[in-house]
Amino acid sequence: MTANHANRRGVLALLAGLAIAPRRAAGQTAPDGAERHIETLAQQAFVTLQRTDLTLDQRELEFRRILRDGFDLDFIARFVLGSHWKGASEEQRAEYLDLFAEFVLKTYAGRLGGYTGESFSIVGTRPTGTKDVIVATVISQPNGGTIDAEWRVRRQDSGYRIIDVAVAGISMVVNQRDEFASVVTNHGIDGLLQMLRARVGKVSIAAG
Repeated sequence: MTANHANRRGVLALLAGLAIAPRRAAGQTAPDGAERHIETLAQQAFVTLQRTDLTLDQRELEFRRILRDGFDLDFIARFVLGSHWKGASEEQRAEYLDLFAEFVLKTYAGRLGGYTGESFSIVGTRPTGTKDVIVATVISQPNGGTIDAEWRVRRQDSGYRIIDVAVAGISMVVNQRDEFASVVTNHGIDGLLQMLRARVGKVSIAAG
């Protein structure tokens, strides 16, 4: 494998910080399709990182597109809200989906400038449940440390999408769901929306 190819694969380490009405799946997720989806995201991210003709803000906007295309943000948002989704009004649901997506996109696209040369390798794939495939990776850090990250991929009508990331065995969406559940329990859906509005308002797209 060439160094450039390894780097193209490696930039997905930048995505691993991402914490995470279910749609009808378009059939069983194929392991090779799931792996190709991760590879494609890596190459797109690598190209974005190398675009010296773009400003940082422009590269961050492109990275937002990569995130939106690579992850099923609506599915993740509904999973994170859990059983509280049923208790939300249509207006609350619509605002929540918009705020959640914007929060994720702004937060993690804003970390583009903090990429410091991490690289990763795909070490295997395995089916899980009846619909999903886990793509297992090892992230290598510049300081010599490594992090295990697993990407849960599902085939949807619109194509393959990531629906969770587990870093060192900890699910990002489960962590986020626990936080949101605590907010809703103490302050209701409106309290959660208020928190998300504040977070979206505080996070600039150019934030590092």
